[in-house]
Parts: sequence; C-alpha cells; structure tokens
Amino acid sequence: MIKAIHLDDRLIHGQVAISWTRFLDANVLLVVNDEIVNDSTRRNALKLGVPAGVKFGFRSVEDGIAFLNSNDSASYKIMVLINNPIDACKVALGVNQKVDRLTIGGVRKNAPYVMDNLNLTDEDVEALKKVMSNGISVGVLPTPTDKFRDLEQVFNNLKGD
Repeated sequence: MIKAIHLDDRLIHGQVAISWTRFLDANVLLVVNDEIVNDSTRRNALKLGVPAGVKFGFRSVEDGIAFLNSNDSASYKIMVLINNPIDACKVALGVNQKVDRLTIGGVRKNAPYVMDNLNLTDEDVEALKKVMSNGISVGVLPTPTDKFRDLEQVFNNLKGD
C-alpha cells in the first residue's frame, strides 16, 4: 500500500529516514528512478540512510509502477521516493491506488527558482500541473510536521512573470 509519494532530489536522507518513516509508519522505502537502479555506487550510498527495521528497494519507473500495482505491494506500507518531477508524474498517474497528494521535499538543480529549495524547468512545471489536473494535490512539504504549501497558486502566479 502506498503511504506517500515524495519528490526530493536527495531521495533517502535524514528527514525521510527519521521524520517521514515514523510519521507514515512506513516499512518500505522504494526509490523509483531509471538511473539509480543501474548505479550500484549511488544505491549503496542511499542504503546507508535507511533506518533499522525498514526495508528498501530500487526500481526503474516502469518496474516501480508495476510493483506498486501488483498484489506483492499490498502487504507493505510504502513510501515512494522519486528525484525528479517527470518520473513523479509517471508514477502518480500510473499507479492503480488512489493518490491524494504528491509531496515535495525539494528539487535543487540548475533551473529557474520557484521557491526555497525548488527549482523547476518548464517541463517540470508542466509535469506537476498534469498531476494536479488529475485531482492530485502537489505541494512542498519537507517534513510531515511542516505546513503543506500547495503549488497550484504558485504556478498560477508564474504565468504573470
């Protein structure tokens, strides 16, 4: 069962390992990314951040969606971790389970500034708007105790730039 889909360029890090897994009572951290699934060095580095007692997995986008849609995922409480908006859109719209919201911890890259810890290309913005147009709230939420900052109004204001 999907407990959360979280977009963060850092994937597994302290806030995910401590705050999110406890808040969600997640017992699996699933990294969904086509590059990382084939990069043993990055996978090994990310494994270091997984808390004791929590399982982890690395899947390509296609395999991640297939796993999340399979009966095999039903017995787990899964936090899905994705590091870019394009893949987040594919996953959020590709899973059979109802997804209420996509949370964003941060996307830091060489792209236009949107807000603190969030830099997005036009393609990224369009992907996230597509998620929103399917009834899924998208917003910045670095930790589960922060206030959810819905991006719909932020994106509407970008039109005026």
